[in-house]
Amino acid sequence: MAKEYDFSMYGHPSIYKDVERKLHVYFTEPEPGINENTGILLLIPGFGGNSQSNVYKKMRNVFADKHNLVVVQCDYFGWEFMQKPNNITLNVSKDSLLQIFTAKEVNYIFKDNNYFERLIEICGKYGFSITCDEKLNEDLSNFNDMGLMQAIDNITAVITVIEIIKDNNYKFDEGKIIAYGHSHGAYLAYLCNAFTKDLFTLIIDNSAWLFPAYLKSDRYVNTYYNNVLITTKFSYLAKNIDYDEEILNLQFLYKNFDNKCNIICYHGTDDNLISNVDKKKFGLNINNFVYEEISLEKVDGEIFKNTNHGLGSDHLKLFDYTMENGKFNFHNAKNIELDTVEYNTNKNRYRIDYINVVPRLEIQGI
Repeated sequence: MAKEYDFSMYGHPSIYKDVERKLHVYFTEPEPGINENTGILLLIPGFGGNSQSNVYKKMRNVFADKHNLVVVQCDYFGWEFMQKPNNITLNVSKDSLLQIFTAKEVNYIFKDNNYFERLIEICGKYGFSITCDEKLNEDLSNFNDMGLMQAIDNITAVITVIEIIKDNNYKFDEGKIIAYGHSHGAYLAYLCNAFTKDLFTLIIDNSAWLFPAYLKSDRYVNTYYNNVLITTKFSYLAKNIDYDEEILNLQFLYKNFDNKCNIICYHGTDDNLISNVDKKKFGLNINNFVYEEISLEKVDGEIFKNTNHGLGSDHLKLFDYTMENGKFNFHNAKNIELDTVEYNTNKNRYRIDYINVVPRLEIQGI
């Protein structure tokens, strides 16, 4: 069994509000220990996933032993606002319901303040669905920014674990640093690579978008309760702040640096969040980019269950398949040395330095 560790550290201060914040990091090491062939794997979940999800706990343990990896994950900035609905608000009134149900049914629904169960009951009777809002309680000290802070947290986590390994005088394969992301998590893997330039040697991308869709539109999550469809709207704070669109756009970033990282991209033909045509075009001018389009004939019911966003993939089998079949050039003799990274947009100048080992982001207006 892989050895499990976790710790809290001070994370990068919020770039939106000057407050101290903690970052929780989890990692596993192979049961036999770390050797010169041990690589590093950073797992980055997207919406609906987190460090305590059963599948991510399993991946941290299984991949460490099976693939000789130190597997790293963190609770990145705003992760708690990316989960399933758990704090919904219903904006219903007697008057609105009287247009749909009988007066007797409406009086039954509102016979006391605990009306949700009875509303579900009556909606189920007619096969109606319910639309509600998630009460997020985000503020500038902690929210789902879908970009800079989330990427910086993931970089911080993996670099800190690397420093722990070095401090304990272990040798490991510094040329085998992998990021594996699903959906928005894969998008963050691309940001992490662009913000370090020479840290990661492989990105495994399952359905990354090129720009966070929920910065321009709301997120809707469908769940069923007693056979009634409940659609919950997530309206994120990040959508309403003054963000810099260029720095969050992968097409802009990857035109502005020479990518050295191997990238294997799995993308479905029926992805409704980012089209396969746009994704394939994105990779055409990127070095070391391999595009694997998943069409119906590639849906095997094992690794891939559909051609939609996320591919209905088995995360463990997809990683195994990639590592067993990919021809990746990992440079065992490589030594990690991170230089300062700079990007200029029409709006800001971004500078990420590693003088104190972990990243420090400075933003200056132009």
